[in-house]
Amino acid sequence: MKKVVWGVISSAKIGRERVLPGMRKSGLIELRALASRDHALARRTADALGIPVTYGSYEELLADPEIDGVYIGLPNALHAPWTIRAAEAGKHVLCEKPLGRHAADVEQMAAACERAGVILMEAFMWRHHPQHARVRELIAAGEIGELTFVRASHAFAMDDARRNLPDVRIQADLDGGAFMDVGCYALNAARYLFDAEPLEVTALQRKDPALGVDTSFAALLRFPGDRLASIDGSFEANGPQRYEVTGFRGSIVLEPAFQPGPLPTSIVLNRGGARHVVEAPGVDQYAREADHFVHSVRAGRLLPPAEDGRAQARVVEALYRSAETGQTVRLA
Repeated sequence: MKKVVWGVISSAKIGRERVLPGMRKSGLIELRALASRDHALARRTADALGIPVTYGSYEELLADPEIDGVYIGLPNALHAPWTIRAAEAGKHVLCEKPLGRHAADVEQMAAACERAGVILMEAFMWRHHPQHARVRELIAAGEIGELTFVRASHAFAMDDARRNLPDVRIQADLDGGAFMDVGCYALNAARYLFDAEPLEVTALQRKDPALGVDTSFAALLRFPGDRLASIDGSFEANGPQRYEVTGFRGSIVLEPAFQPGPLPTSIVLNRGGARHVVEAPGVDQYAREADHFVHSVRAGRLLPPAEDGRAQARVVEALYRSAETGQTVRLA
């Protein structure tokens, strides 16, 4: 079967070090081209990863008739315009998470892809690791009883060198911030584990006045059935990276939850005063994400557990509105 030919827009670190090496492990993909506004950087990156073609502009890559789909690894504020441009060029789009801070922008991205008949997938790679499907199987089997509460956290201590670059993740004009970078994983996990959308959210943020972005962010969310979630993300804490789901009979803890690395992982099931460990195989979740995207392209529709990002964006927008106003925000 013919491989799907990909182009890469951006030479960002996450792409160079994680996403693209994972893609190279996929047997379903041919990495043809990489574009960066710094053509010399594009060439160095492409040489290191065995990508044959480079372009000094994103427009040139989108004009390449050999390319079926693109991975967009640009800063958050550039996701919408370049996803729309890619769709208009007839390219399927795997866009780095989160798709956007503003729901209207993400709706425009999705609408452009629908008009063009191409697939849009938000690159939450963590969803493709088998440990999470196993957690949902344990919940469905009633191992912890009725699910009532989710706690999810993703944090790391950003060093001063990063703050002084400045890192794109802390630039206000690029829609940076701790929640956009890492807290969004915790939100995505709560939505995935409850398999539902929140009805209302209440959020707090610690905002760095010099940077103009949140460096720590925490929120409570109410889901249908009066179920609750507590989520947080931070650039100012040395971990954790975990989630816990709790029911009337017990709890399930997963750590590390979002970036576990390639080795086998352990899911801890606490029930009846006893601790049980459930193993999950080690995988490259970036390779699995790439494979999943190809399967969706071939199916002509986005396959679960992937999402197009619209529902996530509506909650992200509501959370920031709550943090900025000090009010609980209800979602339709």
